[in-house]
Amino acid sequence: MNGIKNIFFIALIFMLFVATMNSCKKEQNKIYGKVTDMSTGEPVGNVTVDLYLTRISSGNFSGTFEKYMSTVTDSNGDFVLEFEPIAAGQFSLRVEKDGYHQNIVDFMPEETASEYEKNVSIPKAGYIHFKLRNAYGVHIGDENDVARIIVQGINPLCSECCSSDYYSFEGLDVNEEFTCNIVAGDEITINRYLIRKGESTYRSKKYICEQGDTILYSWTY
Repeated sequence: MNGIKNIFFIALIFMLFVATMNSCKKEQNKIYGKVTDMSTGEPVGNVTVDLYLTRISSGNFSGTFEKYMSTVTDSNGDFVLEFEPIAAGQFSLRVEKDGYHQNIVDFMPEETASEYEKNVSIPKAGYIHFKLRNAYGVHIGDENDVARIIVQGINPLCSECCSSDYYSFEGLDVNEEFTCNIVAGDEITINRYLIRKGESTYRSKKYICEQGDTILYSWTY
């Protein structure tokens, strides 16, 4: 009988010990989600997901992001980041993979939240290389030439892609080359305008870029 009591007593002590240990554990923070192709919506595996953050120390806020931890998506595009609670001013998820442009999602921590679901899309990498040269401005008034280019159809979720604003070039001494990012597989439109001696000419052309390729766009005016 005493043996049974001793076993019961030992079991009770063990259960109390486990409960005490569990109660002492800090609640883990968790950031989880899925990475998908920006154009197709299909999950993308083997994507590197880096967590950057800014710290709050002694009431002071640091505006400098530092890399805190990293993981990789599984074949279904899912990822999980788990870590001890930390005094962070801001979180930043940065996802990247060969053949894709990086995408960045910044968000603020919440006082009452320990879990965050953040689904991120990632764009297939495509590029446009522009070459512009004013070669024919030779008459009086040509020094006022204005050339403008605007790229339309860029997915607004692509934070690393071409600006949706005009690229403007003025005067005779224009000899420019630059490259900007686009989403491969999406149709984009390049519109160009030339204002010379008060007259404006316009041209528009559509393009679709294959993943990893570069569209060469030359304009000599």
